[in-house]
Amino acid sequence: MVDVSKAQDGGIIKKILTEGAGDTPSTGNEVSVHYTGRLLDGSVFDSSKDRDQLFKFKVGTGQVIKGWDEGIVTMKRGEVAILTCKPEYAYGASGSPPKIPPNSTLEFEVEMHDFYGEDCTESSDGGVLKSTTVAGTGLSNPREGATVKISWVMSHMDRELEKRSAEFILGDGAAHDIVPGIETALLKMKKGETAKVTVKSLYAYGNVGNAELAVPGAADLTYLLTLESFEQAKYKYEMDGAEKIKFAEQVKQWYQRRVRGRNVSGWMSIVTS
Repeated sequence: MVDVSKAQDGGIIKKILTEGAGDTPSTGNEVSVHYTGRLLDGSVFDSSKDRDQLFKFKVGTGQVIKGWDEGIVTMKRGEVAILTCKPEYAYGASGSPPKIPPNSTLEFEVEMHDFYGEDCTESSDGGVLKSTTVAGTGLSNPREGATVKISWVMSHMDRELEKRSAEFILGDGAAHDIVPGIETALLKMKKGETAKVTVKSLYAYGNVGNAELAVPGAADLTYLLTLESFEQAKYKYEMDGAEKIKFAEQVKQWYQRRVRGRNVSGWMSIVTS
């Protein structure tokens, strides 16, 4: 048994019943589990198995009790474990009437079925999935038109194919040989954040691939992506006269460089706002 609480205060004790395999989920990942919750006297107060339905939630985001947010991220696919959560990591002094008394330590037998990253695509098609490995700072994300500074390592089937950094205007990545999936993920990232980003071929190099980088056609790629910094673009009402002229010229150049049928809605919202 091991204490898996971040504070190492004995608040979450984990006992593995069946070993899992592979990696573990990151904050923000959607996980699907089966579970049975018991009081220390062995009485069951809840079970997803009784409903014959997997329980799904975004881990580390406060959707569940603290003991789950901190305990589930230590589990691998296929793993079965008992998480014993002290009251402050469960339902606290108030409990959860009528089944859970106040100040109850709870045991959860949890079976990890699957997890996957945050879907960053507008269409929720799973084409760009992001799993945070190092949390960023601040509350804002870069928007289209922001100047971003990033670095990444790209791989295909565990083989590293590219390692580089770039500074560019978000929305103009194609002019810097940056695939659409990277820009899609950046819109969901915080300053200083590092994330594992899985990019389907539709959001990468498509059926053609990239011979220079040895990326085959229809290849799904994995990026370890860091948003080092960004500076938001000003909206039109925030600009002075000289800035409006300069930005209009940037937009004109951007249109002229358009490739791959890129979407211009983000830039236009900045220009016309």
